[in-house]
Amino acid sequence: MFRTLCLLAAAVAAASSAAAAATAACKPCTCGVARRGRVVGGVAASPGEMPWVAALLRDGRVVCGATVVARDHLITATHCVYDVEVSRLGVLVGELDVNSTRARALHVSHVTQHPDFNRYNYDNDIAVLRLEEPLPDALYRAACLPDDEENLSGSDAVVSGWGSTVEKGPESNILMKTTVQIWSEEECSGAGYGRSKVTPRMLCANAAGRDACTGDSGGPLLLSQPHYTIVGVVSWGRGCARRGYPGVYSRVDRFLPWLRVALRHACTCTPPA
Repeated sequence: MFRTLCLLAAAVAAASSAAAAATAACKPCTCGVARRGRVVGGVAASPGEMPWVAALLRDGRVVCGATVVARDHLITATHCVYDVEVSRLGVLVGELDVNSTRARALHVSHVTQHPDFNRYNYDNDIAVLRLEEPLPDALYRAACLPDDEENLSGSDAVVSGWGSTVEKGPESNILMKTTVQIWSEEECSGAGYGRSKVTPRMLCANAAGRDACTGDSGGPLLLSQPHYTIVGVVSWGRGCARRGYPGVYSRVDRFLPWLRVALRHACTCTPPA
């Protein structure tokens, strides 16, 4: 165990040095600000309202969501890309209607999956995508990363995606969004799933008749105030908007040391002053 901790510390230190070098060459940018000031129970997003939300494609078909956090890096769920060749992956950024878009899918050049991902209970369900080419200025708006662990219990958050709008229903071609409430860790552990199913690296969120659903996996759970910050990644759940069974998300602030390593070559933006 001591050797493992030493290796992680060395990796974080190396990542910090690499990040410092990369930051020196990065242009200043601001995260969490949109260009303008189907999720179950949701409404359609407006153009430019959620510019950091991306559709993840496999063989040209939308299978999951992702979140832009740097000009050439996105965060998604590992289960969306597990055992999938990178050549089969692409992303659409800045699109509302994924069926009528004429935009070219952006190619993914590298996937960093969390090494401790558990495909049986979806623990550590987070991954980083790197694009072959950086996003052009017209498409580039990044969500902020959380600064540190904080108490999220009771906070309102926005979940969005192209998933089903009703349980077992068809997926939406229009980007949908809805507001849900984040549960406390105690409430999450005491949900219908049982304590053994929910780990400290997960968080729960839903509201009456509102939830993420099939096809929303990998997309963001965002705090909208004081600026859009990704606090969760859609991971799993039982059904959609079922009473006592909230949506379960990978809790982003629990992965900050790992993300610093995975994003060591990225130019991330800073929150607005």
